[in-house]
Amino acid sequence: MNLEQIDTSTTAGKAEVMRLAAAGRRVAYSNSVHHEWGLSKAPLWDWRTRDYAIIAEPVGPDEVWVVYKGTTVAMGPFGDGQLAADRAEDAGPGYTVVRYVRADQ
Repeated sequence: MNLEQIDTSTTAGKAEVMRLAAAGRRVAYSNSVHHEWGLSKAPLWDWRTRDYAIIAEPVGPDEVWVVYKGTTVAMGPFGDGQLAADRAEDAGPGYTVVRYVRADQ
């Protein structure tokens, strides 16, 4: 589970975690015994016996396509592989389509 890097050793850090939770972000918690993080659907906000963190959400699309000519990005990124292939074909010989997938997939 990827967690946002928020310093919760300070009151400001704790407040930021609670602010983000109030804004709809998912919360993880860890108790002082097991130190394993789990999803908290209804946080108790008992900072004496638990730690809380915001779960980092992926940003951006799961995959994109880029058209290269040699080592240079010629066009893109595109959200559709067929569109990228069509653009590369229209551009002429020497254009290559590359698909990039986000690493956390």
